[in-house]
Amino acid sequence: MRCPRLLLESEALAAGQSLPAPQDRLHYATTVLRLKSGAPCRIFDGLGNEFEATLELTDRRQGTFHLGTRAAAPTHPVFPIHLLQGVARGDHMDLAIQKAVELGVQSIHPVLCERSRSAAAHKGLEKRQRHWQGILRATTEQCGRNELPELFEPALPEEALAGRADSLGLVAEEGAPGLDERLGRAGSRPSSVTLYVGPEGGLTPAEAEHARDAGFLGVGMGPRTLRTETAAMALVTLVQSRLGDLRG
Repeated sequence: MRCPRLLLESEALAAGQSLPAPQDRLHYATTVLRLKSGAPCRIFDGLGNEFEATLELTDRRQGTFHLGTRAAAPTHPVFPIHLLQGVARGDHMDLAIQKAVELGVQSIHPVLCERSRSAAAHKGLEKRQRHWQGILRATTEQCGRNELPELFEPALPEEALAGRADSLGLVAEEGAPGLDERLGRAGSRPSSVTLYVGPEGGLTPAEAEHARDAGFLGVGMGPRTLRTETAAMALVTLVQSRLGDLRG
């Protein structure tokens, strides 16, 4: 049976520490994971440190995590992939973030595209940002990563696209050349890749042009029209299979 993993965001963890369990982590451990006093688990800090641990319960509202030996090496991505994801409705955005974390992106930047705003996706952004951060943390616990991808605050396209000259920028675009052709034209292996996926309905012509002006190259993903969350998953997987840790 797989050992339960819990994220405990604090300063870098170290073997031999005994750390009071925060209330939310204690509730998750005892109510969701149903851990009893003395149960083994793993604690990681989101910075790449992960340790074998034991939970000691004083009572229902107090507990301590006792850290033992290091359990895993840091899981920092082999190849840096950054995802600019057009803000989509509800579950579509949640799924895009969840799968991007599972597939090993280094950062996720929600983008307030024109069709995001028309879908009222810009409302309640502070609450949605907290929700997305929760998805990112939970997915990191589930998938075995011990470093947290960075989740930027939502931004307009011009802000999200700025300052990415050192990264190979690729924007999802129907009918564009495939990834292999784009990587071939790039010549040498890029130091990182930034992927830009629009929301439902895709980018507007003006947004696509703006991306090209920022140096992004259109990349196609076959003859079928993909949902925004599917396009993000497919594009990250393609890059990981060519440049990252999914290479066969």
